[in-house]
Amino acid sequence: MNQEEIWAEYIKDLTVEDVVDNYNNPAIFQKELKDLIEQYSKLYKNTIEVGCETGVTSLLMDDSFSKTFLDLNPLAIDLVQGAANKLGKSGTFIVADMFDMPFDDKSFDVVFNAGVIEHFTKSERIDALSEYARILKDEGVIFIGFPNHYSVPYRLAYVLRNLFKKWPYPEEYKIYDMKEEIAKSNMVLENRVVLSKKSVFNWLSFAKPLEKLFILLDKVFNFEGYLVVLIVRKGG
Repeated sequence: MNQEEIWAEYIKDLTVEDVVDNYNNPAIFQKELKDLIEQYSKLYKNTIEVGCETGVTSLLMDDSFSKTFLDLNPLAIDLVQGAANKLGKSGTFIVADMFDMPFDDKSFDVVFNAGVIEHFTKSERIDALSEYARILKDEGVIFIGFPNHYSVPYRLAYVLRNLFKKWPYPEEYKIYDMKEEIAKSNMVLENRVVLSKKSVFNWLSFAKPLEKLFILLDKVFNFEGYLVVLIVRKGG
């Protein structure tokens, strides 16, 4: 299956109630990413989550933000819109390709996603970042989140799950800071932060003894967390 088909298969059985439950019991990375973005809330109010899937991070964000949810999968947009209605949240819900988004230049203060960019090749990442930059206001900010393959517990879980055909997502590329891709998109990397330390061991939960071992090893090696977030701005 191609990437689009894998994502369609992954969410085909989800319901609006599942999304509402995720909102009420969010993943650690969703809460911490939401908190990171909200640090900029006094300056920026107009946000878009590109490749939002069920959009929980955006739903969690303060209601003072004007939120746009974009995904290529119509079911994903139906789910997040249904959940938003149940939760009394407002937003704009768009089915579109993130490589060719139906917005004017400089439309958004904040462009972000998590769990998207790592599924694309370097050349595709440059194209995606260039499109993110196009719709970003000159003084805006981009947050790009992706799994941390430089954290040993996550990398091991990824390799083992793929080995035993238990990985439910598309292939992931090992990314550190995308400096080359960012530069070729005429942007600059402001910061690289790592979130969700507590959740990185959960990826080994399919092998409880291994999970417990790495929790113990962490006292010595201090493994990095699960989610890398790059904070990116337009170049001067």
